[in-house]
Amino acid sequence: MKIKKIEINHMTNPIGFRMENHLHIVGFLNEPLSQCVKRKLVIRNGRTVVFDTDWQIAKNLIFDFSLKLRPITYYTVDLQLKVESEVIHKTDSFETGLMDEKLPAKWIGSNKFGLHSLILRKSFTTRNPKKARLYISGLGLYEAYIDGVKVGDEFLTPGFTNYNCKLQLQTYDLTKTIKKGRHTLSVMLGDGWYRSKLGLKVHGGQPNNYGEKLMAAACLRITEGEDEQIIATDESWEILTSPISHSGIYYGEDLDDNRKAESLGLATLMNKPTEHLSDRLSLPIKIHEHFHPLKIMRTPKGSLVLDFGQNLAGWVIFKNMIPKGKRISIEYGETLQNGEFYRKNLRSARAKFTYISDGVNKLVRPHFTYFGFRYIKLNGFPEGISLDDFEAVALYSSMNESGFIRTDNSLVNKLFNNIKWGQKSNFIDIPTDCPQRDERLGWTGDAAIFAKTASYNMDTFEFFKKFSKDIAIEQNLQSGRVPLYVPRVDTDDGGKAVWSDAATLIPWISYQRSMDLAILRQNFDSMMSWVDWIHDRAKCQGNEYLWLNDDQLGDWLALDTEDIMKLKGKTPDDLIASAFYYYSSLIVGMAAKKLGLKHESLYYNQLAELIKKSFINHFFTDDGLTIADTQTGIAICLVFKLYPKEVKQKLVQKLVEKIEKRNNHLDTGFVGTPLLLPALTENNQEKLALRLFLNEDYPSWLYEVKHGATTIWERWNSIDKNNHIADNGMNSLNHYSNGAVMSWAYESLLGLKQEGYNVIFKPFIAPQFLKVSGQIMLPTGLVKVSWKIRDARHVQFQISVPFGSKLQIKIKNLKTLTMDGKSCPENLSSGNYQLLLTTKTPIIETFDVHTPIQEYKDNKKLTEKLKNLVPFWSFLQIPGNMEHFGKYSLFQLSHEMKGIGFKPFSNKDINRINELFKSFAYLGVKNEQQ
Repeated sequence: MKIKKIEINHMTNPIGFRMENHLHIVGFLNEPLSQCVKRKLVIRNGRTVVFDTDWQIAKNLIFDFSLKLRPITYYTVDLQLKVESEVIHKTDSFETGLMDEKLPAKWIGSNKFGLHSLILRKSFTTRNPKKARLYISGLGLYEAYIDGVKVGDEFLTPGFTNYNCKLQLQTYDLTKTIKKGRHTLSVMLGDGWYRSKLGLKVHGGQPNNYGEKLMAAACLRITEGEDEQIIATDESWEILTSPISHSGIYYGEDLDDNRKAESLGLATLMNKPTEHLSDRLSLPIKIHEHFHPLKIMRTPKGSLVLDFGQNLAGWVIFKNMIPKGKRISIEYGETLQNGEFYRKNLRSARAKFTYISDGVNKLVRPHFTYFGFRYIKLNGFPEGISLDDFEAVALYSSMNESGFIRTDNSLVNKLFNNIKWGQKSNFIDIPTDCPQRDERLGWTGDAAIFAKTASYNMDTFEFFKKFSKDIAIEQNLQSGRVPLYVPRVDTDDGGKAVWSDAATLIPWISYQRSMDLAILRQNFDSMMSWVDWIHDRAKCQGNEYLWLNDDQLGDWLALDTEDIMKLKGKTPDDLIASAFYYYSSLIVGMAAKKLGLKHESLYYNQLAELIKKSFINHFFTDDGLTIADTQTGIAICLVFKLYPKEVKQKLVQKLVEKIEKRNNHLDTGFVGTPLLLPALTENNQEKLALRLFLNEDYPSWLYEVKHGATTIWERWNSIDKNNHIADNGMNSLNHYSNGAVMSWAYESLLGLKQEGYNVIFKPFIAPQFLKVSGQIMLPTGLVKVSWKIRDARHVQFQISVPFGSKLQIKIKNLKTLTMDGKSCPENLSSGNYQLLLTTKTPIIETFDVHTPIQEYKDNKKLTEKLKNLVPFWSFLQIPGNMEHFGKYSLFQLSHEMKGIGFKPFSNKDINRINELFKSFAYLGVKNEQQ
């Protein structure tokens, strides 16, 4: 047994991150452990012990405590464990940034206008360097170099935030870089999010949202024996022209390596207070996966196009085979149309990289932009290029991949992979809506509905902690109102349900997944202020416990739309807004309880109860029917439990009817899609949920897969059945929102649903999947499961539970569950297990009253018996009727046939028909035992 790793505030060996005198330290073992364990944690600054727990019985390896930390200080963390007679330990470290100290540097730049990039440069000499740290930030983006070699392995620093309120300082360890002798520190700056065109207020974005002049502040501290040399930005630095003549987030970049740097004189002091600087929250944006092109194509019109096989966000790096002085360019796009390179869905985004070569054999890349793409078009490249000359690299914030699901269905596996790539492509310091067109903004609604899936796929705690801080900053500027996208950039619009509820949903989900209160402590005030803003707004509208008559985005891009713009569905705005008003109030009440705030907990829980009561009175009729006659509306009521207790089954039945009217397909938008399958699964409609999930025709998740998607589309029909992209001005092929279904797959298909430090194992075992495996991260470590259906009555499980957690088994259709031939307990502690399930009834799929008639109409033995149970069967046999009504179910037709004299099925009728269907299984399980 070994301690595999130690995480300090969800990071490994963090340096210069914001610590706030509070530490959350977790040790992870390389295997489960069932023995009694004692633990000890020691933190040292040099030889001085600053924290020591003594030996204690370990329930887990999580340490959460306050500690007064010193700025610019290196600490070692020593975790020790006693297991029987064995003692093991592991040491890691962290280093604080400036904390409350002021950066001993000045903001410098140039007063010359028209510069989209410039270089700041300073030379220095060292005698006997022992330690070196660079503290740096920039407006806009920067890259630092020592003697022409890039510092660090991260890009697009200092990240994206509201630069007028908070600017992040990065810390780099240059101890191994700075040797004795003469060195040059240079900083190259580009527009980035700071001043390139950005936002939606003006078509194509507007420039200079945060400022007009590029600048940087940096301090290089070099320890030389007892002395310290400080090289800080000031008026003595030289300003030079940059090889980058233009760059921008939408624009791309123009790089001229044939252009010699020219001096622009000494630096100018810039009017930017260093008080805005604080230690970083942003995770580093790094290069991750690498892709070589699958093929080189000549399109019918003669364009030279490379296909990398995966839609991603990042760049293409290429070998410089270009003659000196020659200009080439690369255009980026997501798809082909009729064999040609296609970019209309990028709207006004230029998304192009141009390069003038210096003729030197090297690798070439952009610096201050990124692209969303699968294909690139090469312009001006010489003949004879090869696949090995090009490489696409994926850029995204560094988060450990923690969860996965794998099945024996290749389309489903591809869907899950697409969802992850949608996340990777859009988690570039902020959760963007899309990475390719003239938008790439931190839309709050997209992030809110995808947050749970994101946290299962990857460790998103620090990523969302930073984004939640960004939300809080914007709220402070708008009296508690949350903008539609964060950073707010150019919009004053906001205060809309679901989107603005990101202020409560994201911190709460992050806490639930990590059990780390840090994000609630950081954001509780902003969580309260958002609910308070709604409360005040509701009072102004005449009912303080309902959010009515306000401008909303509704169920965005739902297919049941009656909106002439085809942008939002017909679920009432008031219902969606009031439901999320309730849910956010409930979250704030629960968060207050976790933080020990009794008064706030009582207040917001009472507010939630009053909203719930008003909601039921307003949105339900006297006979218990909801006025939300849509899939989304009913799903909201069911998942949030916003209904009179006695009408729950009516709601479930109504939801089933709504789905059947769509021929067992969804018609939900951004709001309803994440809730639809959970609403069904939690109410004994797992089979219908699985049918929706496995649909392969439009609209469905697998429709996208079958039409070549490698990420998640913005619209259910972003590409039509003829592989033509929908030309409607808003159509991204890399838009993760509808991928939120994967949280349902983790919890209901794989069957792992987290509850605090523990997990409930409740898989949906159906013959559509013979094998399923996967894992999720608990606060204590990875819980892993795999199951295989051996035959119609037996399922084999393998389960691994990490130390510090328990797994509770709640499997439906369970007759016996054995381990090593003995009965298995319901609760499993840490360990590796092999179990065998024997089911009560065979694992077979049967028709039922909800099955479309066309799926069994040709089964003569079955239909002969159905004649005696279905009064209108003879009507269906009239020539032409079966072709017309075959897409409907018996259940649906029993309600529709009232108009021609047939009574709807009673519960007794339904049970009798379903019993008949059980004898005609259409999907059984093959015995896979060897």
